[in-house]
Amino acid sequence: MKRIIGIPSDGPETSDNISPHFGHCNYFVGIEIYDDGKFRKVFALPNGGHSSCMEPVMNMKQRNVTDMILTGIGMRPFMGFQQVQISLFQGVNGSIEKNLKMLINGQLKLLNDASCGDHSGNAHTH
Repeated sequence: MKRIIGIPSDGPETSDNISPHFGHCNYFVGIEIYDDGKFRKVFALPNGGHSSCMEPVMNMKQRNVTDMILTGIGMRPFMGFQQVQISLFQGVNGSIEKNLKMLINGQLKLLNDASCGDHSGNAHTH
């Protein structure tokens, strides 16, 4: 099965860091992972903002993303990913490449709940 991993990031390259919050990232990067553990970037979309929490979720679904690696996400998009059957993995601070290698090696755990608490104003907690 073709596996495409979506990652909210600070920049468009695999050397860029994973973003600390899904909805406030600079880019959404898509990486196709091959059976031999190699990977290639298939898209890098600037995050131009969104009018609802489901907009970026549906954007990932339309691009055939099967899994997401992220470090912070609110409840509404978390539930959205569950509805469209995209698995979420708890990423770590560092580069996209670092997180991909950890996923491939089975070192990232499934995210079973939203990881951001307070969304009042511009603040949020992890």
